[in-house]
Amino acid sequence: MKILIAVPTFENITPDTFKALWDLKKGDHECLFEFVRGYDCATARNNIAYKAMKMEVDYVFMVDNDVTPPADALLWLLEDVKDVQLGYYAHRNADNLYTGRVSVCKLGWFNYPLESEFKATELAERIAQGETKLQIHGGGMGCALIKTDVFRKIKYPWYDWVNYNNGSMLSEDLYFCEACRKAKIPIYTDVRVGCGHLLRHIQQPE
Repeated sequence: MKILIAVPTFENITPDTFKALWDLKKGDHECLFEFVRGYDCATARNNIAYKAMKMEVDYVFMVDNDVTPPADALLWLLEDVKDVQLGYYAHRNADNLYTGRVSVCKLGWFNYPLESEFKATELAERIAQGETKLQIHGGGMGCALIKTDVFRKIKYPWYDWVNYNNGSMLSEDLYFCEACRKAKIPIYTDVRVGCGHLLRHIQQPE
């Protein structure tokens, strides 16, 4: 299969993410690389989707510039492949990273209570029971394998950031998940694809 590995970012790719992508096991698949820089995340993701269709690839593998997927991530996601599959990672703060809490999906398990956080040990139990791909309502796009045909089934923009009058908002990744839901395209997470999420140390103004 032909796969576009793409990083959407306003900034640069972190060295850790670059190395993780370099180390990805690709099997016999033809993999291309795209680095979309200088746009907000929604615009960058839309550009990647457009490029994937124009290049006629089978799948696009999006990885955020501060996420580090495991070396087997791509091959695992391509087993019993689905239209939309997500990896998972901790929220970017020390408490989550050091206590083992991970954000598997922002909108909860499909046909399960809408709880988004599970301990890594719980995921290990699911793997031991042979449950590797679980249907979810939706989640973050920091590590996502998407069949290119999905972008032909839903309307443009595929990603958008929506601000509501009551002060709430809809992020670009959940906007995409909502579009998939309306098009009856199921979304899955592969519980083996646990990714790193790099901490950023921001200098606070004095």
